[in-house]
Amino acid sequence: MVFRTRAQAMLGVLSAALPDGEGERLLHTLRRDPQLAPLALNALAQRELLSPEDMTGAEHLLVLAENLLQLVELAGGSDAAEEALRAQGTEVRDAITAASDSAHPDRAGLAELRQLAARASRAPAARLGRAHKRGRATGRSGRKRRR
Repeated sequence: MVFRTRAQAMLGVLSAALPDGEGERLLHTLRRDPQLAPLALNALAQRELLSPEDMTGAEHLLVLAENLLQLVELAGGSDAAEEALRAQGTEVRDAITAASDSAHPDRAGLAELRQLAARASRAPAARLGRAHKRGRATGRSGRKRRR
């Protein structure tokens, strides 16, 4: 897996280290790069150098895809990522579909994201921290039931 948050931080340090507006120019140049555009767009938006109104539809999809992939990375592990996606509600499916249609370069990451979202939508109540009653082999006392 690509370490997006680390790459985002390195791009931020690089652009901040450049003199007199060169960092901003670099980010605007990278905005058109097929591999680095998602990171550059996020950096520009975070620094308020690019507003949502100034982005194209394709750029919006790249930012959406990047942010969903970062959410999964920051969750740390598939179970936590499923829980994070589940917490986003039913709208996350539409967002993931839109992100999958983007030109984001991390196709493998988007495929993993779709799989995690599918599992999250099928997760039983027990995975949400509730008692799972069906198939319970013990009674309330913890002893085995007689059948």
